[in-house]
Amino acid sequence: MNWRVKRLFPQCAALFILLFIPGAHVHGQTQAAMNAQARAEFEQADAELNKCYEALLTKLPDAEGKEKLKQSQRAWLVFRDAEAAFAADEAHGGSMASTIRYETMAELTQQRIKQLKARFND
Repeated sequence: MNWRVKRLFPQCAALFILLFIPGAHVHGQTQAAMNAQARAEFEQADAELNKCYEALLTKLPDAEGKEKLKQSQRAWLVFRDAEAAFAADEAHGGSMASTIRYETMAELTQQRIKQLKARFND
């Protein structure tokens, strides 16, 4: 490499990183703070999911429907946790693994909330 390329490479790399990192994570947060924020967002989504699940469970008229919902929810939870672990593996055990795992869990939980609400409104 010539000296100009060597000199510009770090600046170009920094610009590239800034363009592709989500805005919320660029504001000087530590990785621990990002992990905590992702966990808090997941916990909020999980609390909403539990409310939707309980509301749908009470709306179902018979024991058979309630049991099917319980089985579906248990299977979905296993899927969500496995999918989040798979997504976090992209960090190869690095410090971002927790953030990726919680963000994936929050995203999937929001999707499940929409599914349950759609059933609730049927």
